[in-house]
Amino acid sequence: MNIMFKKIFQKRILKRIYLERLGEPLIYNLASLYVLLFGTLAKKIDYDLVPRQPYAFGLNEAFKRARALGIQKINIIEFGVAQGTGLFNLADIASKLSKFYGVDYLVTGFDTGAGMPKPNDFRDHPEKYRTGDYPPGKLNQSNLPDKTQLIYGPICETVRDYLANVKKGDVISFVSIDVDYYSSTLDCFELFSADSEFFLPSTILYFDDINNVDHNEFMGELLAIKEFNQAAENKKICKMTQLSNWRIFKNALWLDQMYFLHVLDAAYRKPENWLELKPSILSNPYLE
Repeated sequence: MNIMFKKIFQKRILKRIYLERLGEPLIYNLASLYVLLFGTLAKKIDYDLVPRQPYAFGLNEAFKRARALGIQKINIIEFGVAQGTGLFNLADIASKLSKFYGVDYLVTGFDTGAGMPKPNDFRDHPEKYRTGDYPPGKLNQSNLPDKTQLIYGPICETVRDYLANVKKGDVISFVSIDVDYYSSTLDCFELFSADSEFFLPSTILYFDDINNVDHNEFMGELLAIKEFNQAAENKKICKMTQLSNWRIFKNALWLDQMYFLHVLDAAYRKPENWLELKPSILSNPYLE
């Protein structure tokens, strides 16, 4: 709790609260106080009261969808760990949601272990990031939370090793990509080369580095997404449609950073699996 309040009073967080929260209807902000004091974890997530809101929202969706499909264990992945705040946050939220939904989990962080590598060309936004940015500091495997692992090394190599050891039935359900570069994002997308059975039909994705006004589809993560969709046949990365309209607080920056990896050839999407459902019938009050 002390850590949370220490972070809240950082200048950039106060600015975001001012821009995103205080411009929302007063009734929602008043209701938030009640939810903060008496609400369940799921309700606090609905009201954006759990720190690192995109992680809280994304994990809640991942656990909820996994339980609905009868999945016993999910894999949660963060690309770009740096000093590990996000990794700890993922582990903390996942441990609570795991008890609520009755689904087990494993959190895995991928990082170079030496900060950011040298950019290749303009597509890596060299004007924004520097070689050696975001080193790991004191973070290592010995001081991680339970059910959390950290894999250091070139992502293009470590992802292949990771996929070779993923067990059948352990489903990749949430992926955060925070590696800044176009080239590094493409390396992360090697994860999506795994067979479709290793993913939720709509796997939750969060892209950290698409939130500046000068991020664009010709460089950085947005270019990597565009090229992936052009090349991949059975998997497509798409922004969550009208997410802000389904949330209580609609001004949050992170709402535009939430995506799905839609697995088009997932067994879930086969028409024959839905034949026994009763048809939906609409009423017409004019005829009644």
